[in-house]
This record gives sequence, C-alpha cells and structure tokens, in this order.
Amino acid sequence: MSKPGHYFLLALLLVLIFSLRMLVSIFAHPLRIGWDPALHLQCAELITMGKIPYVDMFDVNPPLIWYLDTIPAYFSKILQVPQTLSFNLCLVGLMAVSALLSSFVIFKRLPAKEIKDRELLYLGLICGLLFFNFHLRYDFGQREEIFVLFYFPYLLLRYARYLGAGFKGAEAALIGVFGSIGICLKHYFVLVAFFVELVLFIALRRRGEIKSVLLSAENMACLIFALLYAGHFLLAPPAMYDNYFHFLIPAFAKGYQFWDTCLANSLGACDKRGVFFLLCAGSSLSLLIMPRYKVLLPITVFSLLSVIPYLMQFKGWNYHDIPVFAGACMLLTSLGGVFTYRLSKLPIKDLQAFMPILLVCLIGGYSLVNALEEVTQTRAERQFDLANLGFSTVFGLKLSSPYSDIDSPFTDTLLKYAKPKENVLFISNGVSPGYPLLTQLALSPTSRHLHCCILSVLAFIKDTQRPTAEVKRLLAREPEVISQYAEDIKKNRPPLIYIQVAPVSGYLEQYKFVETHMKDYAKLGEAANFYVYKRTDL
Repeated sequence: MSKPGHYFLLALLLVLIFSLRMLVSIFAHPLRIGWDPALHLQCAELITMGKIPYVDMFDVNPPLIWYLDTIPAYFSKILQVPQTLSFNLCLVGLMAVSALLSSFVIFKRLPAKEIKDRELLYLGLICGLLFFNFHLRYDFGQREEIFVLFYFPYLLLRYARYLGAGFKGAEAALIGVFGSIGICLKHYFVLVAFFVELVLFIALRRRGEIKSVLLSAENMACLIFALLYAGHFLLAPPAMYDNYFHFLIPAFAKGYQFWDTCLANSLGACDKRGVFFLLCAGSSLSLLIMPRYKVLLPITVFSLLSVIPYLMQFKGWNYHDIPVFAGACMLLTSLGGVFTYRLSKLPIKDLQAFMPILLVCLIGGYSLVNALEEVTQTRAERQFDLANLGFSTVFGLKLSSPYSDIDSPFTDTLLKYAKPKENVLFISNGVSPGYPLLTQLALSPTSRHLHCCILSVLAFIKDTQRPTAEVKRLLAREPEVISQYAEDIKKNRPPLIYIQVAPVSGYLEQYKFVETHMKDYAKLGEAANFYVYKRTDL
C-alpha cells in the first residue's frame, strides 16, 4: 500500500471506527453532559425561543458558542430527543468532519514528496485528532475541544499551503471559515492561531510567494468571518450591547481573579500533571526528528503555545488545558506512526504493505471489545428511564441513562417537586450545580441570571479595587441584579429555589432578599452548601 489514495481510504475507515465507538458511549449515556456545555446549550435553547443574549440570559462568555448550539437545540425539538443527546450527536458529527477535512488536506492536497514515507505518521495524526475526544468525559463539548476540532483542518491547510500545495478557492475558503469559527470562540485562541501562523511563516516561507500565501482564500475567508462576527455586535439590540460591553465584560475583567488559583495547582496537581508530562514527552521526541518530519513543527508549536492561555486564565480548571492534551495526543500518535513505519522496514515479506491495514484492524478490534465492555458495565448500573422526562422513545428506541450521570444532592428534590419544562432557580456563584442538572432534567431557568457569578465578581471588585468612577459605576448595578432576581421569581414562581450558603447568602442578606422576596417559600433544609426552599402551595 503506497498510494496516498489508499491511505485516504484508511483514514476514512479510522473516522468511521472512532465515530461508531463514540456513538456507543453517547447512546449508553444519553443524558451525560458537562456543566459549561449544558449552560451554553440552555442559552441556545432560549435563543431559539426568541430570547436576547445578555438581556434574557446573563453570562460573560461570548455568544458564538450559543449560536453554534442552536443547531443541536433546534434538532432536539424537531426530532423530539433530549438536548444532551442531540448535542453529543452533533459533536460526533463535528469530530468526524474535522478528521475528514484534515484527511482530505493531507492525502489529497499535500505534495506527493511530502507524503512519501510519512503516510503512517499522518494516519497517526488523524488517529490522535479523533482519540483525544474519548478522554474528556464530562468536558466533552467544552469550547476548547470544539476549538481544536474546528481549527486543525485550517492549521494543516496552512502548513500545506507553505509547502506549495494547491487548493481550489471554494474548498480553501470553506476550511478557512471552519477554522475561523474555532478561533473566534475565545479571544485566547486568537493568540495561539496567530503565533502558529507566525512560526510557519518564519520557518517555511518561500521567497516570491509570500503575498500569495498570506492573502490566500482560506486566510481571507477566516478574516471575513471574524470581522462579520465582531461586526454583528454593532447590529445588536442596545440593551444587549450595553449589558455585555458596559457591564459584564468590564466587571469580569476586574473581578475574574476571584477564582484564581496558584501555579502549583495549575501544573502540579495530580489530576493535571499527566497532561503536561505527555506534552513534555511528545514535544521532546518531536524535536529530535522534526527536520525530517516538518509537520511536527506546527503541531508542537500549537501544543506548547496552548499552555499560555491555560496559564493566562490561571484557574487550573481541567478543561482549559484540552488543547494542550489534544496536541500532545497528536504528537504521540504521530510519533507512533513513525515508529510503526520503521518497524515495517524489518525484512519480513509483505510486512510493509500490510502494516497499515493491520493497524486499522487492531484499532477496530480494540474499539469493538472496549465498546462491549462499556455497554455491559453501563447496563449493570441503576438506570433512569427517559420516559420520566417525556421521551418514551428516542429514534424509535426505549432508552435509559445511568442514574450516576444525573446523581447529585439535588436530584431527588428536583424529581419530586419539579416537572419537565417547569423552571427552577439555583442562585450559585458557579455554573454548577444548576448545570448540567437543569439541562439534563429538561427544566428551564427561572431567572435571566443563569448563575450569580456576577455578585462574586462585584464583591471582589469592591474588596480589591480603588473606588474609581468605573468601579463605582459597576458596583451601582448590584442592586439592579438583586431586583432582577426578585422580578424573575415573582413572574415565574419556581417550585424550588436553591441558594448557596457561602458566599451567596451573604450577598443576599444585606438586601433581606429571602424575607422580602421569598415569602411564599419554606425552607426544606440544606444540601451540599445550599439552602433548599420549596414553594408553600405545592
């Protein structure tokens, strides 16, 4: 097997194997989703209902992820399936499309001399691009993962462009827009993409071709999409623009440090150090053979540069290092491809011809065995029938989800007192525990404030910032937030209200919030640092 076309078929087979394997996990866990993806998905659902970002739902994150999530939110309604399942299916589709586009760029557009004797390396790269998704579990669907999947076909296209590969304008523009979507998800990603491009330009530019390479169809498409996305804010309703740019962004810029951690926890904690060990191993080994295998250059640069946004955010949250983990996986699987190629050179008859097929068969066999193990293990757990949420069948199948996927100190009271589509209120200075529970149990948010992180941010600003005019202006909006909570409770009358004991109850006490605005509620007790209130007429 020596023709790039043959390896392209093997790459397609890898995409099929990994996608089917992921589908097994998704249908075994139709309600599994992480906290941030669940929050963004609920925002998207509200948008499909005509609600306005930063007016009818408050969160500091840029809205592009909400716009993307309107796709699974829409299909959830059309197909009558849980939003979590629709979201995860769309993500498998994105994973497959990313790998397919990357395979197309590699095996259909790279110069033949670049492919020769490197086919297994590139198959390893595709394998890594698919494989890292399986280790995210509750971080499956975080923007960092989505960034990697959108951006990597564009990165490989840019690498191919510097090597002199030719592309049709439409296909290059399509991949350019694809990459731009990923880059625009967070401003931190712009930094990574810019410096990857800069390194490629310095290392691989050709005299006389600089203008054509920089002003290529994919770069122009990438830039145009970014400008359109930035420009759409100018067309936004005035309240949306004001709340986002004059309140949320300035407040979080000054108060985001409320959740800061230390450097030791960012890099040395037990649940994080493995990622950076993988990075060190992959990048160190790549440097040794990079002169022969140039594609390792942009992957290594991407992996190392992704550490910078992780440290800049200084939160130590695991999902922030997903691009680091993804890059490390791709480096190691690419190196595995190089090792396998060397192994195939052993003087064994037909070994070199059959080695790629053998590898794909081994991956397929292991995926099958692993899938059967997961199904057996999942069926042995306590199950939650999706009929309880109004989904008697899903795609004609009667599905259930492991109870462990929705288990929490709040699940029992939610299932007892709140019905699907009813609204529930969590006043918490974090996305959890309101999310993913509200999304999983098909409940709606009571308040436009999907969480009250803003109160912690304002408290931090008050305690740490000098009382400048801007600080005073921001702090003056705290009573507005409190009154909005009160208005939303009065309007929507949720059956349950959960108030975080510390620090949130302290924010509310100065306004006598419970006594003034929750007279129709009785305290049921406490659960996991939350006061639980039930409406008295239930």
